[in-house]
Amino acid sequence: MRPLDRGQMRILEAVIATIVLLIAFTAFYFMLYSSARFFKQEAVDLNRLSYNALMHLAESGVVERAVNNPTTGKAMLVRALQSLLPSNVFFNLTVINVTDAGREVVVSASNAVLAAFEGPSEVASATITYTSSEGKIYVLVLRLALAGAV
Repeated sequence: MRPLDRGQMRILEAVIATIVLLIAFTAFYFMLYSSARFFKQEAVDLNRLSYNALMHLAESGVVERAVNNPTTGKAMLVRALQSLLPSNVFFNLTVINVTDAGREVVVSASNAVLAAFEGPSEVASATITYTSSEGKIYVLVLRLALAGAV
């Protein structure tokens, strides 16, 4: 075999440079856009988690027991939410009685100060309507925020 002449070496050099540039641009593209999708997915997961937690609280009867006994209801809701949610998630649950003409906050449970929900970009909120066995109507509002995003 004969060695490559100058023209062939230039073509080989151009092909290698093109491949290196293509790999660099591809890596840059995936680093830039995959992180944006990751954060959007976190918000979707927080939203789904908030609805699942509210449904579990309503179906298990924790909300019913908490509104019937407001003195221990807050602690009961905090314990239930801490067992349902990951430890890196702040929560704020408000139970509002809307049966009568006015709106009255019956119980509010939280593991964070209100400022925890103002700063992070990943905050989810879920609201459901709950009817107790006594026929009273409550609105449950649960806000979640990632602890690491504060």
